Parts: sequence; structure tokens; C-alpha cells
Amino acid sequence: MSSAGSPSGATRFAQPPVVACSTRSTGASQNAALSSGGPSGPSRKRSRPLPDVAEAALIVHGGAGPIPESERALRQSAVERARDAGWALIRDDALGAAVAAVRHMEDEPLLNAGIGACLNRDGEVELDAGVMRGADLAAGGAAGLRDVRHPIDLALAVMRDGRHVLLAGVGASRFARDAGLEMCDPSIFVTDRKRQELVGGADTVGAVARDSEGRLAVAVSTGGITGKLPGRIGDSPVPGAGFYADDRFGAVCGTGEGEAFIRLGLARLMVLELEHGMDAEKVADGAVAMLGRVLNAQGGVIVIGRDGPPRAAFNTPAMPFAIAQ
Repeated sequence: MSSAGSPSGATRFAQPPVVACSTRSTGASQNAALSSGGPSGPSRKRSRPLPDVAEAALIVHGGAGPIPESERALRQSAVERARDAGWALIRDDALGAAVAAVRHMEDEPLLNAGIGACLNRDGEVELDAGVMRGADLAAGGAAGLRDVRHPIDLALAVMRDGRHVLLAGVGASRFARDAGLEMCDPSIFVTDRKRQELVGGADTVGAVARDSEGRLAVAVSTGGITGKLPGRIGDSPVPGAGFYADDRFGAVCGTGEGEAFIRLGLARLMVLELEHGMDAEKVADGAVAMLGRVLNAQGGVIVIGRDGPPRAAFNTPAMPFAIAQ
């Protein structure tokens, strides 16, 4: 494990080569497995028990989509700052590291989460967030938020409360106030209306972490897509669609066309393929290939397996990401 003060970094702005994993449908279903063998049967090999000692790792992304040339370096720097914020807490646990990274990105006005997020059709910001802990499959999500300063804090509070998995709208805001979370005037999220009206919109931010005890966690936050109908909820607060974590196999996070991630149940499908022995790189590449092939959709994913290095893949013009391990 590297020291917390000196993470390694990585980014890919040019579209990477995507290894198109051949998939096969069962009957008329489009939700084929990512592997070339198609849906997995009960005879597939199960994963080994958790290792006694794991190598800590963190991967953070700032959204997959078209990025203006003038913003590329700035967005990459924002993602690296988020990585550093998360890595500083990796010794505490994976959940704290992932949440800290995403919370930081909610304050970066060039990213589509929190301050500076894209606008809906009415010219307002509505925010979604989600979090999941791989040890016990605990998950929390919050959607349609307008007055919660840090949506990821609310998703975490929903998870810890445990009664529900997803809260939305007015009820979510009431829960946040009752939990003592920081509230705000909705205008705080609009910093440059002209720019926010033009944000590409597929810029969900996210972080996936594994600590030295093998615990896995994922956190995501987003403003959704530009010009969306008021009340639209994408994949980001939905476990199994935009994110998933299971300590036994791995954790994943997606970004891009949320409706496609929901229709495919893509995050859960990715973890199933990790369970069946596919390595993280092939899972990432196969998921992105499936987005394009099945639904002609764009997006990207980040993945950490129960061991091995973090991986990322995308089929968009850019997806700034940073790694620490």
C-alpha cells in the first residue's frame, strides 16, 4: 500500500480501445452476461474467501461525456483533488474514503454534481446521490434534491438509518433536516447559468474504494442530464443500476446515459461477472461495449475487484479519472 500522501494518478481523455467481449442472449432477453460464455450457471466457479490482507486502492472519476478543450485540464485537476481527499481517509475505511472523494467533487463547479450542476428544463438544479457498503450490502440513495448542501451526506444518512434505500424530493429534504444535515438555498448550486445550460449532462461523479482489510465501498453524485424533465431520476441513486458493492467480489460505479444503466441493471451485472471470475479490466470493457451494442448508449465505468488494481473504461470523448493505490 502506498503512503496516503503520495497516490499514483491516471487519466484518459482520448477514447480508449474497448475490448468488445462477445455476449450471448438467452432467448429474447437483451440482458446478456458480459462474458463470452453468456449467462452464468450454477456450475460457474465461485470466488475465494476474502484475503486476510488487501492492497488499498481508490479510483475517482469526474464523468464521461464531451468535455470542452478549455476545461479538460481543469476537470482533471478537480478529480485529482478529490482522489487526494479520499485517499487521506483510506486507512479509516473504504466507505469514508469514497464518500470524502465524492463530497469534494460536489464543491467543484466544473463537475456535474452539487455546485455548478446542470439545469433541468425549468432552469433548476435537481441532485441525486447514492452510496453502498460492500460488507453488508447496505445502500442509501437520495434523489430530486434542491436544498441539501451535500447530497452524498444524505445518501449516507439514509443508508445508516436503514429503514429505506431511496428517498426523493420533499420527503428526502425533510429527512435531511431531521438528521441535522446542512441545508441551503437552491440558488447556491447555480454559479454560471449560461454554462450550466450547456453542460453535456452525462457527468455523474463517483468513487470506488478498497481498504487494507478488503472492505469495498462506492459513492456517486450527479446533477443528471441537461434539460431533463423536472422530477427525472437517473441511475445514480439506484443500487444495481449506477453502482454496486460486495466485499466478496468487487465494487463498480457508472456514468453516462442513466436510462441505459437502469434498463440493463448494469452495475449489478458487472459485479456478477466479477463473482464468476472475470477480471476487472474485462468487466469494465465488456460493460461499456454492452452499453453501445445493446442500447447504442454512451458512458463509462470504474471498477475495483476484491484484489488487483482499479480499472476504467468509456466510449465517450473523455472521462477524467484518477487512481491511488
